Amino acid sequence: MKKLLRLSWRQRDSITKNQSIWIKIMKIFLLLSFVAGIFAANLIGREAVSHAGVLNDYFIEKFQYTQIKGENLFFYVVGERLPMMLLLFLLIVTSFGIPGGILALGWQGFSVGFMLSTGIAKYGIKGIMLVLGGLFPQYLFYFPVYIFYCCMAVFLRQRLHGQGGNRPERGFIYGMGMLAAVLMLAMFTAGIFLESYVNPVILKNILKFF
Repeated sequence: MKKLLRLSWRQRDSITKNQSIWIKIMKIFLLLSFVAGIFAANLIGREAVSHAGVLNDYFIEKFQYTQIKGENLFFYVVGERLPMMLLLFLLIVTSFGIPGGILALGWQGFSVGFMLSTGIAKYGIKGIMLVLGGLFPQYLFYFPVYIFYCCMAVFLRQRLHGQGGNRPERGFIYGMGMLAAVLMLAMFTAGIFLESYVNPVILKNILKFF
C-alpha cells in the first residue's frame, strides 16, 4: 500500500513538473512572438505595412461614415475566427493539442506586436489608441481562451498519459475536457459578439481623433 501511495505521489509530482515546464514554454513563446511582431514591422518598413488592418487610410475614412450592421459583421467574424478554434478543440486530446494551442497564442502575440509597432510608426501615440481600440473589448475574452486552452491541453495530455488504461478515470478526464471546451466556446462566442456589436462603436469614437 505504501509503495502504491509513493508511486502515485511520484506520478503526480512528475505531472505537475511537466505542466509547469509547458506553462513556462507558453509564456516565453508568447513574449518572443510579441517581440518578433515588433521586429517584423520594423524590418518590413513603415510604407509596406501602413495599409494593414485598421491602419489603412481608406479603411479609416470609410469606417467613419459607414453604418455597421452588427448581425452581418457577427457572421463574418464567426467565419473568420471560429473554424480555427473548433480545430483546436478537436486537437486538444491529441499530441498536437499543446503545440497547436501555443502556436495559436503565439500568433496572437505576434499580431499585436506587429500592429502596435506599425501604429506607433504611422500615428505616434494615437496609433497605440487606434490599435488597442481595434482589439477592445473582444481580446479580453480571446486571450484568456487561448491561454486557458493551452493550460487545459497540457493538463489533459499529462493526466491521460498518467492514467494509462484506467477507463473510469479516462472517462472522467474526457468529461472535464468536454466541459472546458464548452466554457471556452461560450467565452469565445462572447468575444465574437463584442467584436461585432461593441467594438465598432468604440472604434468609431476613437476615429474622431483622426
